[in-house]
Amino acid sequence: MSGPQARLHLPFAHWPPADRRLWHDATLNDDPFSDAPGARLAKTTLHRLWMGWRRFLGFLTIAESTALEIAPAERVTIIRVRRFADHLAETNTPHSVAIQMDALYGAARAMMPEQDWSWLRSVKARLYSAAGRRGPAGPVITSVQLVDLGEQLLNESKIVPGTPVKMADAIRYRDGLMIALLGFIQPRHKNFAAIQIGRDLVREGEKWFIAIPPEDTKTKIAMDFEVPELLLPHLTTYLDHVRPRMLRRSACDALWVSAKGGALSYSAVGPVLTRHTTQRLGVRISPHDARDAAATTWAIAAPDQIGVARDLLTHSDLRTTTRHYNRARGIEASRAHAKVIARMRRRHRSS
Repeated sequence: MSGPQARLHLPFAHWPPADRRLWHDATLNDDPFSDAPGARLAKTTLHRLWMGWRRFLGFLTIAESTALEIAPAERVTIIRVRRFADHLAETNTPHSVAIQMDALYGAARAMMPEQDWSWLRSVKARLYSAAGRRGPAGPVITSVQLVDLGEQLLNESKIVPGTPVKMADAIRYRDGLMIALLGFIQPRHKNFAAIQIGRDLVREGEKWFIAIPPEDTKTKIAMDFEVPELLLPHLTTYLDHVRPRMLRRSACDALWVSAKGGALSYSAVGPVLTRHTTQRLGVRISPHDARDAAATTWAIAAPDQIGVARDLLTHSDLRTTTRHYNRARGIEASRAHAKVIARMRRRHRSS
């Protein structure tokens, strides 16, 4: 039997029928009094578990495609989990491997609650312990490096409005804009990947804003950022010339478009950042690391104003403020962050 095409994340449509049924049953129950694990999980948690199971199935399509024919409960063995962890360790930090294993454990428990998964819980606990509390050794990364890298990619693309755009240049330009924007603003990975023109990316006069409603955020706090002046011409070039070159589906409103002509998927956004940062900076930076870089930027440049980083990252201790007050704080924080980055870049270039 020929299995599905090998890929890191196996799309839900390609999951074995038994896996799809188990996931459907685990997420169907919305009874708050139910004892089913999936019934008590938030949507963001369910998405994390879903991605964890996708990643495990993707690994099997690469390493042992025949295992997809086995019943899910029999498929998850200590040997395969160990091989999966080794596979993840090739491209992930020890802490990231532990996070992936945590998602696999949570998915298995939600989908097959009658099984004893205590051994898998112990595995992920040991991985967390082995990873330690400290982050990976390496240089301190601030938002400045991300903005510089993004601008470098934008300039290398050599996009000239009114002239034909090569696909390779379009992709490089898109990547540069994504990375530079992540240097200035810090929405969570899921929100950044899902930005839609007209819904989340909106224009007010000569300015552009990214406004994500509270129901779409992890903390249920609205995220509002102003696109910095430095990126406005690049955003215009992307919207008017680069994105149309890549777009093949006229009904697609996604800001980030793939080379295939549709929306760039959630699982593809992270590799854009990690690929370029690994190659150019020598450090693997994920979308979550970009948020950490923003906090680091303020800790270095203005430690007495570290509270601005809290507003920029919309941490949950702002729950008690009103929707409009949150918006004002978020926009002011993004403007202040842009000023700090500009000041740090000037100092770096003059030194």
